[in-house]
Amino acid sequence: MTEKAEATADPEIATDVLTDPETTADPELETTWDGLPIAPDNPRGAGVVVRRPGPDGLEFLLLHRTHEGPDYEGDWAWTSPSGARHPGEPVLTGAARELAEEAGLQDLDLRPVDLSGGWAVFAAEVDPAAAVVMIDPEHDRFEWLSRDAALARLAPESVADNFRRGSGVPLPRLAYRPLDRADFPALLGWLAEPHVANWWRHRPEDLATIERKYGPRVEGNSPVRVQVLLVDDVPAGIFQHYRTADYPAYAQAVGEPDAVAIDYLIGDPALVGRGVGPQAIWAYARDVVPDAARVLASPDTGNEQSIRALLKAGFRYERDAAVEDRTEAVCVLDRARIFG
Repeated sequence: MTEKAEATADPEIATDVLTDPETTADPELETTWDGLPIAPDNPRGAGVVVRRPGPDGLEFLLLHRTHEGPDYEGDWAWTSPSGARHPGEPVLTGAARELAEEAGLQDLDLRPVDLSGGWAVFAAEVDPAAAVVMIDPEHDRFEWLSRDAALARLAPESVADNFRRGSGVPLPRLAYRPLDRADFPALLGWLAEPHVANWWRHRPEDLATIERKYGPRVEGNSPVRVQVLLVDDVPAGIFQHYRTADYPAYAQAVGEPDAVAIDYLIGDPALVGRGVGPQAIWAYARDVVPDAARVLASPDTGNEQSIRALLKAGFRYERDAAVEDRTEAVCVLDRARIFG
């Protein structure tokens, strides 16, 4: 395959997107405060920025640490639910476990904000009636605060920065449905958007070409399966997947003969740069892609925004590969390591 498109990501793109950002956790720390081992590989832990609708806007959950006593208000006094990942523990499992242990909140839809560094950042929304229960003795009380009030309490800066990122992304409803011919006009428009057209190879430029290329995929006469991304029930782009084994030249070029590969585009410019891309990639890899140990994406190495979105969604950069006339960044998500 040769289609590699842009995905929305945060507007601030790292100079070197293939280098992990500085870890929040102490790299020398081997155990938690209560003596449990910490995973040696990144992310070594996770925080979940939990929000709920309030009468004056969104409210965010902060927990108060009890290590230094009830009056302690210094660095690390207030945090979002967070904690270290155990060795070998899937990233999602660890984040969900910490959320349940520290706040009694379970079965939430955890959205990835950034899984690329030493400390994973997730975001989640709860019903206003959801009960927070202090279970872990690490904390003694909690409060729901506005974003500004929460930021005023958070220290050190690494904790505040993780909260800032986790509280600043939208959490829209995401869903996928099969591509239909009725979507072809919208697809043609998405492909013409500059942030897509710059990167999508062999881009159809009229409806007749769209029909020739995507008609067989709609009918199921192609190894490629295409879905429309719905954001708050509104069509916003397409995702597609295929087994690399069905395209031997591509499989050989990227060095992945047994993976499932994905391509994607978020065509609505209003969604670009807002953090929806990592969430959509994560949901597609988890819920739509058929069971495969490795999920692959290989954007052009110049497409930093797409690469960054993949890394934030839990993919890891593995190598560069020459595909046709371009150099692509082979990024792979290990499903067992991320989802369990």
